[in-house]
Amino acid sequence: MANLKETKLNNKGFSLVELIIVIAIMAVLIGVLAPQYLKYVEKSRVSTDRDNVTSIESALQVWAVDPDATSTFTNGETITLQRTGTAAATGAAADALTNAGMSTTPPNLTNKQTFPSVTITVNVNSTTGAVTITNNLP
Repeated sequence: MANLKETKLNNKGFSLVELIIVIAIMAVLIGVLAPQYLKYVEKSRVSTDRDNVTSIESALQVWAVDPDATSTFTNGETITLQRTGTAAATGAAADALTNAGMSTTPPNLTNKQTFPSVTITVNVNSTTGAVTITNNLP
């Protein structure tokens, strides 16, 4: 019984070798998982940018078919989204964004590599008055 008490008192924790092994295992796991995490972060940024473009296009389409709209689109009206700095929407595009509860200043793009800028263009058919909205997303 005295021998058992001595071994408990002498056991003070982990040895240096055990700690180094645990740190090495953690370093390998981080090295394997970090690139995957960064890839998913960039995918979420691209998804956010696509959602922003879709929201802006929806606001423009709703404004185009609204019979009570106070302003109408002109052919070739554009809204440009960029990574740094933004271009403010003007005319009917600004009215459409404001009435949709959005800012007339389009949001910055958050992606790092996929596309540097996105242009949303409003085209009005001069014969029928039909409005089509396009973008240059890859």
